[in-house]
Amino acid sequence: MAEEIKITEWLQKVKEDPKQAGAPFLAIAALAFLVHKFLYAPKALLITKEEKKSKSIINEMRNFKDAASRLEDIKIDIEDKKKNWENTQKLCYKELERTQFMRRVREIASKANINVKSVNPLQDESISIGALSAKKFSVTFSYNDNLAKLLTFMRLVELEPKICFMPVPDLSPTASGTFDTSLTVSTILLPDVIEIDSNEDEGDEDEGDEDY
Repeated sequence: MAEEIKITEWLQKVKEDPKQAGAPFLAIAALAFLVHKFLYAPKALLITKEEKKSKSIINEMRNFKDAASRLEDIKIDIEDKKKNWENTQKLCYKELERTQFMRRVREIASKANINVKSVNPLQDESISIGALSAKKFSVTFSYNDNLAKLLTFMRLVELEPKICFMPVPDLSPTASGTFDTSLTVSTILLPDVIEIDSNEDEGDEDEGDEDY
């Protein structure tokens, strides 16, 4: 209550003589400066530092989330590639299965009503499937019959679930209207044991990180 009276008296004096307000204003300004310097400024600096730390932490968390997302995408991509590779292997014969392929060619010919006396293997041809070394394996047999059976045989070869293909043979008919030619059917032989270089896989993952 006494302080209120003093302030009231001081305000009354300021009204009568404005010059008397100078000293108290200076005191108040000095007090405000000291409060800002010793109380507000350090706290403001601390708040600024904490905000920077918070932004840094948020950025790190975002980077971690992005990295985790990329890792999951890489894992999914690897699983997809493995699945595709497994499906690819199902489409091919292995080297030890070359006799199975020869037998299968005879079965296809039989379905087309073609009488095959013998199926003769040709020289293997080395090929590359990506980084994998494989072989093109071909067999041949003599054909002397009409066009209908030949076209049926070619269509059956085309429909085979495993890789099986043949070039178009010479379609020049003989005087009797039949076709006397050789038919060659080929497939791809994969190695019996396939080893995948782990270093190449790691390299793919690193490239994936850079891409993402």
